[in-house]
Amino acid sequence: MYFQDRLVPRNGIKPVVLIGARISGCASQKEASLEDQIDHGKEVVGEMYEGDVEYIILSTKGKGERLDRPELAELEIHLRSRTLDLVIYEDIGRLIRGADAVRLCGIAVDHGTRVLAPNDCIDTNDPDWEEDVMDACKEHMGHNAHTSKRLKKKLMNRFRKYGAARADLTFGYVLPEGGKTYFDAQKDPRPEVSEILHEGKALLAKTLNYSQVARFFNLRRAEGGTSRRRGAWTGESIRELYHNPLLTGRPQRGKRTTIKHHESGRRISVRNPRGPVHIECPHLEYFPPEEMKPLWAALEEKNARHSRTRAGGHDPRCRVPRKQTRFPGQFGTCWYCGSHFVWGGNGLKDHLMCVRSREGKCWNSVSFNGALLVRRLMTALFDRLTVVEGFDEQFRALIGACDRARSVESELKKLRHEEERMAREQKNILDGIVKYGPQAMFDERMASLGREAAALKAERYRLEGLVHRQLQIPESPLALRALMEQSFEHVSETSPEFGLLMREIVPEFHVFLVRLCDGGHPLPRIQARLDLSGICPDARQIDGLQPLLSSTITLDVFEPPQRERIREQAVQLIREGCQQREACRRIEEQPTQPALQRALQLHQMMQELGIDTPYVLLRSPPDDYPKLRRHKADHFRFEPIEGYIPPEFS
Repeated sequence: MYFQDRLVPRNGIKPVVLIGARISGCASQKEASLEDQIDHGKEVVGEMYEGDVEYIILSTKGKGERLDRPELAELEIHLRSRTLDLVIYEDIGRLIRGADAVRLCGIAVDHGTRVLAPNDCIDTNDPDWEEDVMDACKEHMGHNAHTSKRLKKKLMNRFRKYGAARADLTFGYVLPEGGKTYFDAQKDPRPEVSEILHEGKALLAKTLNYSQVARFFNLRRAEGGTSRRRGAWTGESIRELYHNPLLTGRPQRGKRTTIKHHESGRRISVRNPRGPVHIECPHLEYFPPEEMKPLWAALEEKNARHSRTRAGGHDPRCRVPRKQTRFPGQFGTCWYCGSHFVWGGNGLKDHLMCVRSREGKCWNSVSFNGALLVRRLMTALFDRLTVVEGFDEQFRALIGACDRARSVESELKKLRHEEERMAREQKNILDGIVKYGPQAMFDERMASLGREAAALKAERYRLEGLVHRQLQIPESPLALRALMEQSFEHVSETSPEFGLLMREIVPEFHVFLVRLCDGGHPLPRIQARLDLSGICPDARQIDGLQPLLSSTITLDVFEPPQRERIREQAVQLIREGCQQREACRRIEEQPTQPALQRALQLHQMMQELGIDTPYVLLRSPPDDYPKLRRHKADHFRFEPIEGYIPPEFS
């Protein structure tokens, strides 16, 4: 028996035990290892308690150093719920390979939960458990560090001696059957491949423009190398191709290295300060190094002004993952193609643009100011809590009539019905497999049910956590507004935390274009769905409160043209009998007489069309606008996201 202290259920009925299992997910690891860890945990529990045991299983794949794994947050919720009697991991490294394991064990002890790690001889019932956990963490971290160093040295040695540890070959190279190393690789024997590479290099030297070379490669239908995952050549992929020293017969290894980001436990790829290691492979040379070095220098000089580095050498995006961008980057949806918007639109760093428009797959190339959108969204959020008639009375009535415990129990009841329905469907599918044999439709449906089961499991953990704590819900819209102000008080608009908060309150928004009915520039407008319960997630447990806190708004992300700004004033003054010159003097903007006439013409056209607003939705690129001509290019192909259907506007 591993541990002498018997297991006593805190609820007096049967113990609740959480068994954690984790594998890194490497190619050499098998799913059976997870089952082995779970069986080991049950074996230990069986020696400590005779009788029925309620098991909660946390089985996952992920690196042990990662602190942002979702199961860690799930485990902490269980620990704070005071429902667990025991948490058991095979060794403490299965929980976390780092000192943060001490914190989680401390939370468990504070809430009356015992933690065991049999392979490390750790038991939080021992008075010296903290020292034991720290010693185990040191051993596991040291093992990781030594293994990493050993593998890196071994692979670099094989690269130097044999040309092994080879990266994927780019366009222009092939690997014969049985070949594995750079020394085995060969240049593509097809003459058109060498011709394309040389013509592309000449075009790049002439234009210093990667996108033009990409269009040339696409027109010549050049096949991508095995390292390319996109369907067509882009400026980025051309840059990777022509900056690869493999073209000069000098393959490299070690250009980048990894460092640990201690806040999340992630490993981040950075440029190696010692530089890469090269080997000589003359048989792979397309261009001599002395011919490529001047081209690389010219490209670097030409693109230096596009660097993110500010004065003083500070890069605001240094070591920030590309997926972690400031709001609303990589969030807003293009109404036409369904793709997201990214920072950097038409040469303006503070504007956002449809990412597919950059790739020549969407005609909506109109950008909008991201800071302006954030300001108007924030104004709309706070206005929602103050200016809606009857909002305060409805809010207070729902809070007053709510039975909070009953609300959570109602959600759990619905969840149990869903779990029972899913269990019946899974049994029916298994019966169908027995009767009709394995079929593709059974596999697809079982995979779908697996995803639904994972979602229901996460929902159950969330609701069970709510049962054991008091719901935190503001008593009035004024209190909710104060909570929102407090949440935004110490958060910068450019920080990732601001983006996470905004994504909860503004779950989605679509960007589309409008235009004045008499013509002019296409203008960006958004339709956003607001969900104020994102600032207070417990409000979603109150029946009828989330619909009250949800709404759809439309915002203009532009300054109206002058003829629209002065239209109403101009019409009113003319109706009062003012002459046009007098009306121009009485309008605050002091417009010219031609500007006043254009405003009156706009109003007249609105009356002829029978519309109340001068803006009309653009569903396709206008033929009479000379600047929006991207869709006329030979390489343009409108390709919306597969299965995307534009939503209807409310």
